[in-house]
Amino acid sequence: MKTLRSLIFCLAGLYIFTLYFLFAIDKNFSHTFYFVSLSTTVSVIIVIDIIYSFVVSNQLEALQREKEKTNLLLMDLQMESMLLKMLTDIIETFGEEISLDEVLDKVTDSLKKLFKNETVALQLMGENFKRSVTGKPLDLSEELLENTALKPHPILINNVSSFPQYKNLVKQGVTSFIISTLHYKGEITGIIGVFSFDKRQFTIRDLDLLRMVSAPTSLLVENAELFGKTKMLSITDGLTQIYNRRHFEKIMEEIFADMQISKKDTKISLCMSDIDYFKHYNDINGHPAGDAVLRKIAEIFKRSVKGGDVVCRYGGEEFIIIFPDTAKENALKLCDAIRNRIKNFKFPNEENQPDGDLTVSFGVATYPDDALTPDELVKKADDALYKAKKLGRNRVVIA
Repeated sequence: MKTLRSLIFCLAGLYIFTLYFLFAIDKNFSHTFYFVSLSTTVSVIIVIDIIYSFVVSNQLEALQREKEKTNLLLMDLQMESMLLKMLTDIIETFGEEISLDEVLDKVTDSLKKLFKNETVALQLMGENFKRSVTGKPLDLSEELLENTALKPHPILINNVSSFPQYKNLVKQGVTSFIISTLHYKGEITGIIGVFSFDKRQFTIRDLDLLRMVSAPTSLLVENAELFGKTKMLSITDGLTQIYNRRHFEKIMEEIFADMQISKKDTKISLCMSDIDYFKHYNDINGHPAGDAVLRKIAEIFKRSVKGGDVVCRYGGEEFIIIFPDTAKENALKLCDAIRNRIKNFKFPNEENQPDGDLTVSFGVATYPDDALTPDELVKKADDALYKAKKLGRNRVVIA
């Protein structure tokens, strides 16, 4: 069309030039001829320009539509690229030593990159009733969780106020949301949702993206739970369910390493304890009864210490307690209180013990008063325990 327009313009110009040339050499025509010729030429030019403008306008509209399609495609590709990167980040965590809380935070932070202006929430159900929210504060009501659990399918709501069952979300300012469920072995283990406070109109595509995220998230959550259980088993004594000797040694190394870095002027007390005449108790009452005594004494230890204190089974009938930021005098008082609780507890057949009672002896040592390294501190506490045994048992002796 552009070429035809140019050709007609050239012919019109040539025609007008010819008329002027003939007029210049005294080749004259009638006034009517000149008027009709010029009018016809101008009319043709105007008509051609109008037609051309319509064609150009249609082409511009087509290009605009194509541009919009291209922009939408580009946005989709960018969204898919971000989704793939997010899924890659999530999948990469399968080989990491990562806690369940870290998993939840990582997933919500990653999903937030896809829905930048919205709030992302991940809620687990069952044993681990944990939650992670990225964005505005949000409380997921029990009604919402129950409704999702009863109807385990993705949910897309763009007008929350129209649904009475979501009144708690309306009170918090939520206008729309999408939710997908997490599954493991056919059971719902949690929900993951995106919530808008700004009247966003979610689409089926948004819901599909959320569903794509929920599948690997379910596996990642289960992996983190299994890892946590396995890790706990590796550091826990199977009989008494308190920390084992290996974990005690690791904690001591970490505490002393932290003190060297921070240069903190603090005291650390260590208590080594041993059940008096435990072999005698085992021989008379049997090993199952002895195991019951070990479990009960471990329970008394755990209930008697402060939140930051660490109780471990050192081996056999020996227990050890770490008292961070605790002077020797305070550790002595704590150990003596524990000793009295054990002495006053009525164990089965304890009257048959050599002293007529089942008791525990303690040895206490403190850093830096008595030792400067973990090994030295353990040895000093063990020496104090040996002294307590020699002095008649059922007592606390300090290094």
